[in-house]
This record gives sequence, structure tokens and C-alpha cells, in this order.
Amino acid sequence: MIEISPDYVLKSFGRFDETLANSGQFKERMALLTTQFKQLATTYLNFLGDDAKITGQEKRILIESLEEMLSITVMMRRLDFGSEQSVVVIEKGNGQFRIQLRFVDKSIWELSGSVAPEYKIKIGIFRDWFNQVLSEKIRGFLTEYGNSALDKDITVAEKEKIALRLDEIAIDLVEMILYIERFMQFQ
Repeated sequence: MIEISPDYVLKSFGRFDETLANSGQFKERMALLTTQFKQLATTYLNFLGDDAKITGQEKRILIESLEEMLSITVMMRRLDFGSEQSVVVIEKGNGQFRIQLRFVDKSIWELSGSVAPEYKIKIGIFRDWFNQVLSEKIRGFLTEYGNSALDKDITVAEKEKIALRLDEIAIDLVEMILYIERFMQFQ
């Protein structure tokens, strides 16, 4: 769970699912990422229902779904495309929104970050963010990975590009969690 202070300092930590943390389980991690992506869409649509409103409990469940997706994204970043890095800094909005991932060991990670007061969250409607932002980022990651894997050998430079795609997904997930937690109206 991401803790958000009143002045928008972010903190979290996590442990990778040990059943998926082995080096030979990339396909399982990839399948879980795409499954969670699809489940997020289904969950949101089910919550809207006939009344087109989301309750407080439903917001909580959406946040938990986003956090699960963040965890698998961070796991893939660490285990598959950046195992040599112990600290990763991801920024958005000219550094006004910043998160840092610190990997304590193979399966434990910490997230810290901050959002400057001048940073403007451009999310208005969850559905639009999901369809226009997250879908494109997931598609970009899958395309980057697919193109890199065509020759059955992913180079260090290709891994770095793929890792950057995962970084984009991670910071967008954190931004949506922040939006739901602090700004999303009961719709």
C-alpha cells in the first residue's frame, strides 16, 4: 500500500510473490501483467454498473488492483530487465513528480517519492486514462519486448529500453493511485 502524506511524499514497500520470483518464470510474469491489466478494466466496468458511480469501497479495490499491477511491473523491472540496478529513479513533469525504487535484495523493494505542488495531474476520468494512457504504455512495452526478442537474444541496450517502458508504466500506476486516493470524486 502506498502511503501518501499531506504534503504528497510517497512511501511504500513490497515483497515479490515467491512463486513468480524465479529467473525462469518470465512468461508467467508476463501473463500475470496482461491478466491484471484486463482484470483492472473488468473491475472498473463492473463497479460503474447501471448507476455509473463508484463508492469508497470500490475505490479501495481499484487501488489494490493498481498496486498489484505495480508490484508485477516492479518485479519484471528488477528480475527481467534491470537486475544489476539497486536504485531506479523515475520522473515525470520535469522532475515535479518523482519516484525512486530501491531494491533491498532479490525480492524486497521500497518505493519513495514526492509530488511538487506545481505538478498537475492530467487525469480526469479513469476510463480515459485506462484507454489512452495505460493501454498505450502496455502496448509499447509489449511491442518493445517483442521486437527485441525476435532474434532470441535481448541485448543490454534492448533491456534498458524495455526497462524504461516498465518505468513509464510504474509511474503512471502510482499517479493513478494518487489520483484515486486524493482527487477522484465518487462518480
